[in-house]
Amino acid sequence: MIESFAERWNRKWSACGYEDIGIEMVACGSGVLPDSAAPCLSFDRATRPVPIWKVFGIPSQWSEAERERLAPYRMIGSDGAGNPTCVEEESGAVVMLDHEDRFHTRQFINSSVGQLAECLLAFMGEREPDRFRAAVALIDPAALAEQSFWWHAATGVGA
Repeated sequence: MIESFAERWNRKWSACGYEDIGIEMVACGSGVLPDSAAPCLSFDRATRPVPIWKVFGIPSQWSEAERERLAPYRMIGSDGAGNPTCVEEESGAVVMLDHEDRFHTRQFINSSVGQLAECLLAFMGEREPDRFRAAVALIDPAALAEQSFWWHAATGVGA
């Protein structure tokens, strides 16, 4: 019998010695994500991804050009600084957009929601940066590209 992502997550959570704080799993497209996870990510909009302009400010204050530029992105959550984590509709890639520059800066996270989930699982409790990088390289090699989300996160593993 194949173990589900939620079962693997809960097993590793316990193995890491973390307290049971009620991490819930949320559907995101055909995948599943924890409602929150290190490194400082939450997925409170994963079940019903929305356009960025419906979350930030008043929708009527967004110009047509801004809406068109951001139309490919659907927000599924955010990081601790409030930057939206989004899925690109056409490619399925997961990216983060910087809210401080009006969502012009795009940082790649993963090639898919499923690969994001697996990288979150690999990150949990990891203390060895090289072992984490090796795990990510097997899950989603593109996620280790220079300046990508996991490229940066790997530098904080074990710190």
